[in-house]
Amino acid sequence: MYLMKNINSLALCLLVVTSCGGGSEKAEVTPPPVAVATGLLIPVSDSSVLLDSMRGGFAQIAAANAARMGGQVWEATSVDASTNFTTTYTLEANVDEHDFVKYDGNHLFIAPSRGMDCCFILEDALAPEMAVADEMPTENDERSIRILATDPSDASALEVSTIALSDNLSVEGLYVNDSQLVAISSSGWWGGYGDSFTRVANWESQTTIFSVYDIADVTAPTNQINIEFEGGFVNSRKKGDIVYLVARHTPIIEGFVYYPNDAQKIENERLLSEISLEDMLPTMSIDGVSSPLVDAGDCLIADSEHELSPAVNGYPTMTILIAVDLVDPSIAKARCYLEPTDGIYVSQNAIYLSQIDYDDSLTEPSSRTIIHRFELTKNLVYQGSGAAKGSLYLSGDRDFRINEHDGYLRLVTTQRTGDSSDTVDHKLSILKLNTEDVELDLVSTLPNSERPEAIGKPNEALYGVRFMGDALYLVTFERIDPLYVVDLSKPTDPMIAGELMVTGFSDFLHAVNDDLLMGLGQDENGLVKLELFNVADMTAPYSLGGISLGESEGASWGYSEARYNRHAFTYQAIDASKDRFLIPATISFYSAEMRYQEDNRLYMFEINSKDNAALASIDEIGRISAGREWWQSNLMRSVIHDDAVYYVNGNAVWSALWTNPTEQKGPL
Repeated sequence: MYLMKNINSLALCLLVVTSCGGGSEKAEVTPPPVAVATGLLIPVSDSSVLLDSMRGGFAQIAAANAARMGGQVWEATSVDASTNFTTTYTLEANVDEHDFVKYDGNHLFIAPSRGMDCCFILEDALAPEMAVADEMPTENDERSIRILATDPSDASALEVSTIALSDNLSVEGLYVNDSQLVAISSSGWWGGYGDSFTRVANWESQTTIFSVYDIADVTAPTNQINIEFEGGFVNSRKKGDIVYLVARHTPIIEGFVYYPNDAQKIENERLLSEISLEDMLPTMSIDGVSSPLVDAGDCLIADSEHELSPAVNGYPTMTILIAVDLVDPSIAKARCYLEPTDGIYVSQNAIYLSQIDYDDSLTEPSSRTIIHRFELTKNLVYQGSGAAKGSLYLSGDRDFRINEHDGYLRLVTTQRTGDSSDTVDHKLSILKLNTEDVELDLVSTLPNSERPEAIGKPNEALYGVRFMGDALYLVTFERIDPLYVVDLSKPTDPMIAGELMVTGFSDFLHAVNDDLLMGLGQDENGLVKLELFNVADMTAPYSLGGISLGESEGASWGYSEARYNRHAFTYQAIDASKDRFLIPATISFYSAEMRYQEDNRLYMFEINSKDNAALASIDEIGRISAGREWWQSNLMRSVIHDDAVYYVNGNAVWSALWTNPTEQKGPL
C-alpha cells in the first residue's frame, strides 16, 4: 500500500502586541522562514549529489541483476477544416508530431526512416511491443530526403530536389516550420517508448542529430544548423517555433559489468569510485563545436523524503528534455532527471513523463504510475508530480490513455491482479495541479466505493481509449467488444454512463463530432474493421454498421498500420454533412489455386449525413492499389488536397483523384 498524501502545515507569521500604561506599542517579531514546497523532483544541491545519485543507480542495477542471475555473467494528421489539405494527424490540436512524411500544401517531404526498413508492429494491450524484421537497407543504399512538388488539379507530383544524408543516416521524423525543414536522426531506433526499452545498456553510445534546413528555395535546400548530442532519441513535439525533444542517456563506464559475479562486484565498486561527473553527463556538438548538453544545475533527482518517492532512488539512465528554438536555431534549454521513464504525453500546456513503480514486497502484484509535469515553454520548468494506482502503458498510440482538459489530468491505468479468474483491473484517475505544493493532487477515481462497477469484464484487456472533452470512450476485449462511455462532466464524480456489446474490437477511436464515434480495429475473422457508433445519448450508444476490408473479395487476413499509429490515419472535415478519410491496409488472400497473395491498398471513405447521427454512414469511394513487392515498406501515409489523394508507401508515391480513383499514377 502506498501512503496517502500528507498535508504539510506552513508556519504562520505572528504579530505580537504589548500594552504599556495608558498607551500601546507594537513590537514586530521576525517570523520563521517559510518552507518552499519543491515537489517530488528537486534540483541537485551540488554536483557531488548528482554524481552520488548516478553512482548509486549503477550500483543498484548491478546488484539487482546479480541477485536475479545467481552470480552468472550475462553477455551484454490533424483534422483541420480551415485548409483544403490534410497534415499529420495528431493527438492534440496545434501540437505537431514528427513523422517521416510531411506536407505543407505545396510539397511532400519524405524521409528514409529506420522504421520503414525494419518493423511491423503488432501489439497486445498489455505486452511490450514486438518488432518483426522486414527488409533491411544494404550498406550501398544512398539515403536522402525527397522533396516533391504537387499539383492537386490532376493529382500529380514531381521530385524537385533531395537532401543527401551523411553516413547514410535514417531520419526518425520531420517537421516543417514555414521555410524550414527539421530532420531528426538517431544512431539507434527502438520503435517506441515502453517497458521493453528500460534496460540501461540499450541507451549507451546513442546519439541524436537535429538538423534544420532552409527550404525557401526547395530546389536548393541549405543546411542552417546541425545539433548532435549524446542520447538516444525517444520522442518529440512541436508547438509554435519550439521543438521539444525527449532523449535518454546512459553513461559508458568502461569495464563495468551489469551482471557481475563476486569478483566483478569489487571491480565495479572501484570503477564507480573513480568516475567523474564530467564523464557521466552528456555532451553536444553544434556545427562541430563541442560543449556540455546539461550542467548539474539543470538536473533533478527524486527527494527520498517525499511521500511519493519510489522505494529505490537514483537510476543510471537519465531522461533529457530539450527545447530547440527554430527562430534563431539553438538549444534554448536542456533538463535531465535521474529516474526511470516509460512514457510521454504532451498537452497544450505541459509535457508529462510517466514512471511505472512496482512494489515487489507485496504478495499480490502492485504497481503505480508516477507522473511528472513540465511546463511546455522553452524553459521547461518542473511543475509537480502525482501518482495513480496501476500502470499507464504509453507505447504506440497508448498516449490516448492520458489527457489534460480544463485543468484536470485524466489517465486510464491497468493493474495486474494475480487472480486467474480476472487477471487485470482498469482504473480511471483524475488529478489536478496544485501550484502551492508543487503536486498533482488525486481528485477522483473510477471504480470507487460509490461506483464499484468495473471497467471491462473479467480478463478483458484494454484496447481503444479516447478522451473527448467531457466524455471518455474505452474498448475492452477478450471474446466480444464492449464499448464503454464514461461521463467526465463532473471531475470529482466520473461515472460509466453507457455500454455497448459488439463483435471484434477497436484499437483506434476517432470522434467525428459530438454524436458520432468511429472505431478502427479487427473483426472476429482477423480482417480490418471500421465501425460507426451513435453516441448522441451517452446512456444508450449503438452501432450504425461496420465494414470489414476485403471481406467481399474473400480476404483471409488484413492489417492496417493506422490501428496502432495515428499518423497513418488521414481525416478531413469537408462540410456540415460530409467528411473524408483514408485507411492504408495490407490485404491477404489465400486459395489452393493462387496460394498466398498480398495487396497494399489505400482505402478512400466518406462519412455521410454526419449532421443527422441516426442516418450517418461510412461509404467506400474507391482505393489505390500499390500491389506488393519485396522492396515496399510497411510504413504508409496519405494526404488529401482538394480532390487529389497521395499515397506514400516507404519513399514511393501513388496518387489519384477522389472523383476517379481507378485512374492512378505511380509509383512516383
